Amino acid sequence: MPRMRFAKLIGVVAPLLLSSCAMLQQLPLDRGPGPNALVPPAITFQGARLARTPSQAQMAAYMCPEVVSVPFGGAGILCQGFFGARPPAADMAVSFDLTFHVQNPNGVTIPLASVLTAVTVFPAATNQRLGAACLQLCPEGTPGCTGQPAPGACEASSRDVRSLNDFAGAAANLLMAAGVAAAAGQPPSFVAPRVSGASQMDVTVRFSLGPEELFAAVRQLAAQSVDQLRAGRAVTFAVPYRLEGTVFFDTGSLGRLAVGFGPTDGVFNLGDVITASSP
Repeated sequence: MPRMRFAKLIGVVAPLLLSSCAMLQQLPLDRGPGPNALVPPAITFQGARLARTPSQAQMAAYMCPEVVSVPFGGAGILCQGFFGARPPAADMAVSFDLTFHVQNPNGVTIPLASVLTAVTVFPAATNQRLGAACLQLCPEGTPGCTGQPAPGACEASSRDVRSLNDFAGAAANLLMAAGVAAAAGQPPSFVAPRVSGASQMDVTVRFSLGPEELFAAVRQLAAQSVDQLRAGRAVTFAVPYRLEGTVFFDTGSLGRLAVGFGPTDGVFNLGDVITASSP
């Protein structure tokens, strides 16, 4: 009897299963969202350029009293006579832009979530300084968005990309995030650019170098130019740098995608006249 009942049950269930499978084959196949459904966007780092620099005269007025030695404390008077009053530190900030070309191969829009950047100035010298900053981006219309990172904003589980904790020795005030722009001419903000599906765009991220930390490293260059400063001649300071970091994208419930960039080397010529600023 049990065998007969089982055979009858099979005779009833089997046609239902076959019918269900046929119906499933007719439905469109949706493989996402899933852990393997999205591919990290391709990032091409297109370079760094100065967006703001103190003038040669400002740098001379700022550094001259630091390195020129005159009897009876006369360096301040001598330097002011040549270059004018020493500017406040706030006027000595240096800003630079990083430009990335982003290609999104996925069929869905992916917004940027955060950008981790680390800079080493004078990377091959004894006066090198390391700075790191995490720029957190917000959806448009988010109140109180300042770019300050929330816990875990620039952390990744993969060791193939850099996380903020990889730069634990960075100076606190050397590198500061100033914002991002997704179109030429836009002022930097903390609104996350959204890369549409199967499309590409250029993104510019702005950072500033804190003057106190930066010019502590530049002081060695100024000391080498002391004869020029003592003679009243302004100088241009060439500051070698090394840049590296990670761009994080928000994929909603799937978490984040992380793409690294760098390291790449270059030189900032402080004192160059900036004729245009982007963004």
